[in-house]
Amino acid sequence: MSDLEKYITKMRGALDSDEPASGHLKRFSKKLKAQQQPVRRLNFRHALQIAASIAIILASGIVIVKSGKGGSKMAVNPAAEEFQQTKNFYASQVNARYEDIASLPFNSGEEKEMLLEELSEMDAWYQELLRELNANPGDERAMNALIQHYQLKLQVMDQILEQLIQVQNSQTNDYENANI
Repeated sequence: MSDLEKYITKMRGALDSDEPASGHLKRFSKKLKAQQQPVRRLNFRHALQIAASIAIILASGIVIVKSGKGGSKMAVNPAAEEFQQTKNFYASQVNARYEDIASLPFNSGEEKEMLLEELSEMDAWYQELLRELNANPGDERAMNALIQHYQLKLQVMDQILEQLIQVQNSQTNDYENANI
């Protein structure tokens, strides 16, 4: 045993006698809480903003369809078989995104229900476009409008998924930071 170890052993009582000042634990906890990042949650206002975005996209899609300027931007073969394949592809993509959104956790069932209801309202526009196509079979503008509807819906759903995943990741990170 070295001289330093003997000295420490001998003086151990004097070295261990100091306690932190009163209120130290409270001040330390307060500083830790101040450093933590706030928890991000999907709230009603956020869901309302998503719904407003969907409504704006739908309105602009209808304006494009009604004005007839949307048909010249897309080169779609008017053949019914090719159109049906394209429609089936987009329908499967939309269904996959819908399942992804439905599987993500929400803070409340009300938010989830509202979001899924907004998405299903987009389908009402789809039904209107289908009626237009059935009234004018082979109309290239109606086919293009349907495809643009699918593309807009996929874009909206992708944005919603990104935002929901960001919120979920930030909540996970906050939980992990709180446990550290």
